[in-house]
Amino acid sequence: MFWFRLIMVGFFSLTALSLVSYQSIEIIHAVIDVIRDKHQLK
Repeated sequence: MFWFRLIMVGFFSLTALSLVSYQSIEIIHAVIDVIRDKHQLK
């Protein structure tokens, strides 16, 4: 029972970490696009 709980907690934490990292990568890409657009306007 302990191992099952440990595996479930690890699985949920891994999925949460992957979602957070994916969102942060998307935010970084959006910021880079905004900076690139500002440079092109000049």
